[in-house]
Amino acid sequence: MPLKSGFQTKTSIDKALDIFLSSFEPLAAVEKVKIEECDGRVLSGDILSPRDVPHYDRSAMDGYAVRAEDTFGGSRDAGIMLKVVTADRVNPGECRQVHTGSPIPEGADAVVMVENTEPAGALVEVLGQVSPGQNVGFRGEDVRRNDIVFRKGRQLKPSDAGLLASMGLLEVSVYCLPKVMIIPTGEEIVPRGTEPQAGQMNESNGVMNYLYVRRYGGMPGVHAIVVDDLDKIREALQEAAAYDLIVTTGGSSVGKRDLLAEAVASVGKVLVHGVAIKPGRPVALGYIEAGGKRTPIVCLPGYPAACAIDSMVFVDPAVKKLGHFPAARYRTDKAVLTRKIPSEAGYRTYTRVSVEDGKATPLRTKGAGILSSVSLADGYVIVPEDREGYDAGETVEVVYLE
Repeated sequence: MPLKSGFQTKTSIDKALDIFLSSFEPLAAVEKVKIEECDGRVLSGDILSPRDVPHYDRSAMDGYAVRAEDTFGGSRDAGIMLKVVTADRVNPGECRQVHTGSPIPEGADAVVMVENTEPAGALVEVLGQVSPGQNVGFRGEDVRRNDIVFRKGRQLKPSDAGLLASMGLLEVSVYCLPKVMIIPTGEEIVPRGTEPQAGQMNESNGVMNYLYVRRYGGMPGVHAIVVDDLDKIREALQEAAAYDLIVTTGGSSVGKRDLLAEAVASVGKVLVHGVAIKPGRPVALGYIEAGGKRTPIVCLPGYPAACAIDSMVFVDPAVKKLGHFPAARYRTDKAVLTRKIPSEAGYRTYTRVSVEDGKATPLRTKGAGILSSVSLADGYVIVPEDREGYDAGETVEVVYLE
């Protein structure tokens, strides 16, 4: 059930994500990128091999290309002598020296490793037998021409790029990265490089989310600071509607100067305002309608720790859906709590912890504005909605969100 506290209702995290992510579709735009720049990108179509890989029969070892039957019975105690030739064909009783990657001469069907041979002038003594196909990479053994190598929707990794390069490809078609505009708001924040006066602070949420969005897979930009003025906020939102996603920081709560929800409602729709998450309850989710398009928006709280957690919980999945990326998979580990973690039932609580020698120590959990607790945290202990915290000595799962 929605919880009442400060906001009219509070929606569960799962329901909020379902409502928000259902309000927009992944981007359809595609582009071609060089193989050297394809790491992490998502294919917009199937990749078919333009040729066999390898495209010729090749040696997998340094040694001698032979007819396997000529080596049968050979051993270190009873070697078999073969004539070394340089021709492109190996006849019975002959062999040809090859290196790794060398073409296999006609007539040969195996390679004896150089370690199992002994040169003897124009001859070589084979000190062990090989079977047909041994130490040979045959044409098309890895990939056949016109085989589907990778399917649409695959997120590429460096080894994939290596295979694509082996097929002679120079570029691939991928989905465009989502463009994200980050808009810091608030009367109290001033640009970095400006000495803040009493009641002021340097803007930090913008750069933090800029780097988060890059990590999520988006292409971020940061708008100039917008003061707490409804018309100016509305104007900034309409300008940002040209982007694929808008992220604002500050002004998302229900105070006198918290104008984001009202601004969004005036040029679009607020789908969710207030989520059962701690810290980060004042987050708002919705969309802007301008220029003939609908742009999703996430309004993050101004308190830095709440802003960071809401970004990871709500902005990350939005970027992932827009860009066709797979859902984030975070590393987890078990640790024993050194102190109790309190939590309010009905809320999913993200508690910052430091981890050392298998023990998790909660950092400051009261105060969503404590940015240092996010920076100093090794990971998070996530307390589910149906728990009222964890006791000291309990074994918990630590999630490494960053």
